[in-house]
Amino acid sequence: MKTKINLARTLIAAIDAGSIAAGARALNMTRSAASKNVATLELALGTPLLRRSSKKLSLTEAGEIYVRGLRSALADIDAVESDVSAFSETPTGVLTIESSVLFGKFFLAEIIRNYLRAYPKMTIDLRLSDGQADVASGEVDIYFRTGRVRHMDMIATKILDIRFKTVVAPEYLAKKGAPENVDALSRHNCLNFRFPADHSVFQWQFKLDNEVIYRRFAGNLISTDAQELRKSVLAADGISQLPNQLVDTDIEQGALVELFPETVYVVKSLYMCLQRSRRNDAKLLSFSKFLKATSIAF
Repeated sequence: MKTKINLARTLIAAIDAGSIAAGARALNMTRSAASKNVATLELALGTPLLRRSSKKLSLTEAGEIYVRGLRSALADIDAVESDVSAFSETPTGVLTIESSVLFGKFFLAEIIRNYLRAYPKMTIDLRLSDGQADVASGEVDIYFRTGRVRHMDMIATKILDIRFKTVVAPEYLAKKGAPENVDALSRHNCLNFRFPADHSVFQWQFKLDNEVIYRRFAGNLISTDAQELRKSVLAADGISQLPNQLVDTDIEQGALVELFPETVYVVKSLYMCLQRSRRNDAKLLSFSKFLKATSIAF
């Protein structure tokens, strides 16, 4: 027999997601099973908890009282379960991770592959998105985001600082010459990044005399894929401004040349965010410790 706790979690998921169907997806269960759970809970309590007539799911007065107390109770239960699970020597289960596309594809993916080799009983559900993190749903265990995720139940740990570097291939400089200053970039083929979320084009950023300035430069390539821009720069097609994590190795190996290094500054930072109530969860702890111990240079 299902416990009231499981039934209650189904109700909370439905309210947070906006519908029973969406709540069911968040819990990886069918809509019919979720509807049955809510109906069983209402029968056990002897009163309706949801209004199902309107387009958007809403709580009855009794439902509001019940859910208000339920959230606090479930948070306490989650905290206790996390403390107990920390005693597990071998983490087991599914860990859902959401990351920005760039960090997820080019850095986190390798870390995850190595983590799964170290913890073969774990499963990672990796979701890549440059949209706003929906932390209220509770559907994701760990978020990687630039800037802090501001939510009372989240703990944010800084993972790395991001600097944008203006880079070019030596072969391009041999053919076209080096721009003597930032404004001279307007006479060169500048390759630009477009943000997938809002389709805006990235503005190049420089720090001159303690003042941050923004510039737009034209070129024959605009892409939502920073890796493709890097490949084009390596092929001597033009100049681009890219995150240091993507080009530092190329610069060290001489494949790319950094222009105007004196103008580089920390633009933003990337944070790992996890739920405060689950900070001692064995799965989260294992991944967090593995990430900190990784030898990948950030």
